[in-house]
Amino acid sequence: MSEVVVVGGGIIGSLIAYRLRQAGLEVTVLEAGRAGQATRASAGMLAPYTEGLGGELLEWAREGLECYPALARELEALSGMAVPVALGGVWRLEGPLHSWQALHNLEPLPGGYLDPITLLAAVQKAFVSMGGSLQREEALHLEPGWVHTPTQRIAARQIVIACGAWSGRFGLAVRPLKGEALLLSAPPPPGPVFVGDSYALPRGAQVYLGATQREGWRPGVEAAGLRWLEQHRRTHFPLLHQAPITQRHWGYRPAGSLTVGRLAPGILAATGHGRNGILLAPATARRVTEMVLDSWKTHQ
Repeated sequence: MSEVVVVGGGIIGSLIAYRLRQAGLEVTVLEAGRAGQATRASAGMLAPYTEGLGGELLEWAREGLECYPALARELEALSGMAVPVALGGVWRLEGPLHSWQALHNLEPLPGGYLDPITLLAAVQKAFVSMGGSLQREEALHLEPGWVHTPTQRIAARQIVIACGAWSGRFGLAVRPLKGEALLLSAPPPPGPVFVGDSYALPRGAQVYLGATQREGWRPGVEAAGLRWLEQHRRTHFPLLHQAPITQRHWGYRPAGSLTVGRLAPGILAATGHGRNGILLAPATARRVTEMVLDSWKTHQ
């Protein structure tokens, strides 16, 4: 038996599992390994003030922004991986941008970015190094105390549903909203830059340009999505118009109702974060960990 089984191995599920393992619980993460996981296609944006967030959600976003430098150092020590976090600011512009140099005359909003793939790898490596179990399995059915996969039935005192857009299969009000983006071979901006409904930010020595919002489960970067991206880099980021495309990214954001809480005895959910999963992950992990530990105390 695992004390906790986390269904989903994206950044939300993995960081929850990491925090629970830090608290001393026996934790198993089930990662289905499906194409289209949101974390692996994410921009890695840390931009609380450009996403239209308010109230408690904005407080969670601010918590994420404040937590990431210390979390990165913690993960580096445990995983042996470098986890860079850049917090030089975020720019929001109304018109097209012809040169990154123009940003030096503008005051940025608080924020920054990180590489979500590196972050996820470090969280999972740290989790496993502490004795956590990461299994390539897909949860097909849940009931209090049990998780059913194609190959086994796993006993669990607590189950956390954190499988993003796939959470809808367990009755949650979440649907897939596909994001498509391009990686361009061009000198990057100093930080994330929003123009209209598109944005550009550094990804290593290149530029990540995104992102569409397309309903449904159709996989890959579609022709319509590519046209949207090409149009937006011509009109909003003309300095990138001729930059070669080195990669195409896509993933299913979990759109719908943000649900972080208890669904039934022994079953919790952490899903519906939309395109803010990276930013909201630290606060989500803290909240779910507190709920699990409170439940432990209640039943002891």
